[in-house]
Amino acid sequence: MPAIAVIHAWLATAAAILAAGAAILGALVGLGAAGGRAARLWLDRLVLALLVVIGADVILGGLVAILGLGDRAGPADPLHLVYAMVALLTMPVVRLEAMRRRSARIGWWVCAGGLVTLGALLRLWATGG
Repeated sequence: MPAIAVIHAWLATAAAILAAGAAILGALVGLGAAGGRAARLWLDRLVLALLVVIGADVILGGLVAILGLGDRAGPADPLHLVYAMVALLTMPVVRLEAMRRRSARIGWWVCAGGLVTLGALLRLWATGG
């Protein structure tokens, strides 16, 4: 596996860790175990970090597919591209929807977004190789 494809796989792993962290912190905020301005700040930081990591991974995945750096050009299953967009867009859309509604349950919104993103990332691993 060429170096850029390995980085692509490691970024996917980092994204899964961030998505799980966002889901856990969102649940803690939703349950009231963590609260206040600091918890919301960390939720926003996790959402931003997840967006950056998945965005970088999408760009690297595009380079792997376009340049044919893997064993074949592109992913094994075309659904890989759909799951990539779901993983990229879910968390920011959920966070923005929570802001638009001025929801007091922002932790649960982020928890749900983290779980959906984590599910999309797991499907990405299943369809990529």
